[in-house]
Amino acid sequence: MRDVDTYDYTKIPAEHREEVRRLTMQIRASIRSSIDCGIDAGKALIEVKSKLQKGEFLTYCKEAYTESLRTLQNYMNVARLSDCYGPEAVSKVPSSIAYKLGAKGVAPELVEAILAEIAAGDIPTVAIVVERINETKGSSSRSRRAGVSPEDLDRLAVMLVTALSSAQLASFVGFLAGANSSAIGELGKKCGLLGGATEAPIVPRQVSGTIFG
Repeated sequence: MRDVDTYDYTKIPAEHREEVRRLTMQIRASIRSSIDCGIDAGKALIEVKSKLQKGEFLTYCKEAYTESLRTLQNYMNVARLSDCYGPEAVSKVPSSIAYKLGAKGVAPELVEAILAEIAAGDIPTVAIVVERINETKGSSSRSRRAGVSPEDLDRLAVMLVTALSSAQLASFVGFLAGANSSAIGELGKKCGLLGGATEAPIVPRQVSGTIFG
């Protein structure tokens, strides 16, 4: 969805050119209207949820609407996105992408980056957006499980560079890149047997629930 024409309409036969241009503008307006309607619906749903007892919202959505729960959740997602970044910015985003960006747990820096790309006319596919979201979540999840902050990484890097030769360091980094959590845990146990100090592994807490809870 673009505000500026980047398509070369001269590729269209002259007798159809203006009609196609008119239809293009109509389609863009319809897509934008769809997003705006979704924002309004989502805001209303969020307000309704705030007035219901915990757990009742799911029943309300099932009984009050013919739309699927996913559709209603998408509306709420895009409404939150609009609240955070403004309706003008969100109105430029295809609905399928806006629904993904507005979901809980999506990193704000990634949302801002994708919104900037779209504003510049570079619109990614939904598949690419989902892939980038998953990559960001995976990186964040690994950092939380390890309890690693940027400062921790800096200190650990200095320790490794100081203690190991270049060949040893390359071998260790290669091991970490391909190892699963079980292998890393086993390495920790072996280091403990050799006199090294180890800590108990951190087990991630499983968090469940949806916006309907």
